[in-house]
Amino acid sequence: MQYYADMAQNIKKIVVGLSGGIDSTVTALLLRDAGYEVVGVTLLMQPQENAEAQKSCGGEDAVGMATRVAEQLQIPLHVVECRALFERAVLKPCWQIFSEGRTPNPCVICNRLVKFRALLDFADQIGAFYVATGHYARITLDAQQRPRLLRGVDTNKDQSYFLHALTPDMLARIQFPLGGLCKPEVRALGQQYGLVNAARAESQDVCFAGPEGHVAEQLRLRYGGTVVSGVLKDETGRVVGRHGGIHKLTIGQRRGLGVALGKPAKIIAIDAQSGDVVLSDRPEAAYGTQCEAQAFYWHVAADRAATYSAQVRYRQKPVAAQIRTMSDAGSDVAVTFAEPVFGITPGQALVLYKGDVVVGGGTIVRA
Repeated sequence: MQYYADMAQNIKKIVVGLSGGIDSTVTALLLRDAGYEVVGVTLLMQPQENAEAQKSCGGEDAVGMATRVAEQLQIPLHVVECRALFERAVLKPCWQIFSEGRTPNPCVICNRLVKFRALLDFADQIGAFYVATGHYARITLDAQQRPRLLRGVDTNKDQSYFLHALTPDMLARIQFPLGGLCKPEVRALGQQYGLVNAARAESQDVCFAGPEGHVAEQLRLRYGGTVVSGVLKDETGRVVGRHGGIHKLTIGQRRGLGVALGKPAKIIAIDAQSGDVVLSDRPEAAYGTQCEAQAFYWHVAADRAATYSAQVRYRQKPVAAQIRTMSDAGSDVAVTFAEPVFGITPGQALVLYKGDVVVGGGTIVRA
């Protein structure tokens, strides 16, 4: 406990992750005006050869904008080299997942293994206890003073889904100043203070996506991966076409399939071994009522009798769910949904909530 006692002496020094966007800028502004000694940090994560990615989070362009922001706010800025870690912890694992016909969630992986780890490591180096980012989520303490992750109040921007894998030790040292605000309020603060990036557009794509082609294809080319091609079948087994690789396909996908079944068709199954992909023109076929997840981390003790609300995709409407089966350690979890859920996709996250509180989450392995 001496470590935390020593850190408490610098409780007012806080490291803020500056991406160059308005959210992280307003975060730094609010903390500075609250009396914190704010130290800005921009993480350099994007591969140098990907020119388009340099414009997004963790790219060279982000450093340029973050520098302008830091100068305007009159706070120091440090650039931390994270490209090797990002490659090892995010890019390569994402390609492996894509190659198996699953769809990874890079933000979930990055938040736990790269972004917050790097920010906390830097905070340790300068003797700061807290780190903060511009995520729309909240952290509170329960009755036993344990940190709990909550949804942000802005339901359109809530990012707790992407943050569910952060550990309690991490959460104890993190602040999310925007968790109690809505995006229009943040934009208004940017305008009110004349921030240099107040009118900057938000990035909507995966941060390491290039200008052309599927992100999975970009990763395949980067790592010299093998293409698992195959046939497209309808639900009767009739071959209706071919595809150029399971790595470019995902459950629920309906665009870019190059086939016509007479009605809009969606992918409902991907066989990673044979490369066969099953399509259906039945709307209900893309929905499921159960889900299995592994590497499940419980922030709150599991209750087999409880009814939780569940999400299997970002911004998806939460649905009621109950635990169907669970391993003794709690890391393997199967749930049943109270109503059909669209696009239950292996590789994505299953996150359970009790009210606004994140109860736990894991990686979907099958529907």
